[in-house]
Amino acid sequence: MTLGVGIVGAGFARRVQLPGLRLIPGVTPVAIASQHRANAETVAREFGIPMVFDEAEEVARSPEVDLVIVSSTPPSHYDVSIAALEAGKHVLCEKPMALDAAAAWRMVEAAERRPSVAAWIDHELRYEPNRRKIRDLINAGAIGEPRHMELTLKPYLRGDGRPQTAAAPWTWWYDRSQGGGILGAVGSHLIDLCRFWTGRDVTHVAGRVETFMRQRRDARGETHPVTADELASGVLTLGDGLVATITLSAVAQHGVGHLTQITGSEGTLFLTGETKLEIGKAEGPMEDISAPDDLIGVTTVNNMWARSFVRLMRDLVTVIGGKPPEGSPAGFRDGWQTQRVLDALRAGQGMPLD
Repeated sequence: MTLGVGIVGAGFARRVQLPGLRLIPGVTPVAIASQHRANAETVAREFGIPMVFDEAEEVARSPEVDLVIVSSTPPSHYDVSIAALEAGKHVLCEKPMALDAAAAWRMVEAAERRPSVAAWIDHELRYEPNRRKIRDLINAGAIGEPRHMELTLKPYLRGDGRPQTAAAPWTWWYDRSQGGGILGAVGSHLIDLCRFWTGRDVTHVAGRVETFMRQRRDARGETHPVTADELASGVLTLGDGLVATITLSAVAQHGVGHLTQITGSEGTLFLTGETKLEIGKAEGPMEDISAPDDLIGVTTVNNMWARSFVRLMRDLVTVIGGKPPEGSPAGFRDGWQTQRVLDALRAGQGMPLD
């Protein structure tokens, strides 16, 4: 059986998802739609996708489509996901899941009315080998009782590998009403990882977001206001009083990239960049325990996002085939839990999550 995949969006899908799908047996992209049809047609030619639609809902209704990957800008996630679910299609939705938690909850309700349909959020870092290993180590008591976690990302790199600094042109990414900003783009992943690693929900949020470059020029030289966050910083309290701090910057020009330190009663886990994981016991040295990644070196998936997406998709295909997941995917309820935290951080004040 071949799984027909419909793609909505031509940006991240072109850079990461479609190259990754080439490594998934039994999966064939059959349809694509984009906000700009010309972009969809270009991607369709590049990847041999036979059908191009003007409207995302047409992808969801197409009888040739079994799975809809919602990789468009955040304002469309709700409508496309609902249309796909109502058509009985499996859904993999990008993050942030929606523009607010109320919309995300309606998506949860729509998914749970159709329990035979897979409805996942593309939190692919749950499938990155070192980040999966962190969860296993915490569950095994390798560092004792987790006490606090620190997660940072500085700088945040653009698709071309350069820091997202003042030189970056204006796009929807800088428009809050379009779901732009560093918090939704990457903060959603870090919030999800806190829950994934510990199995605990966030109970209280305090923090703020900030915009520094109030105006940017687009590729044509026209000036636009910047309303989305370029810095996000927060303190999360999870179950049993576990504390997590998160800091993300889209204006830092230097830094180590991804950096995570998890402190437990008996040791520390230290994650640097995409692939280096270390552990240290009380009063002992740090030891490199990085997990191997058999996809490193495959040129079509040359970063952790792409490699993790391949693993997530392999698991999703398994689930659609009627078997239990091998990993621990993020469902729509997980996406809603993350969206609640995003909303609270944007509110800029201490807020309990009942």
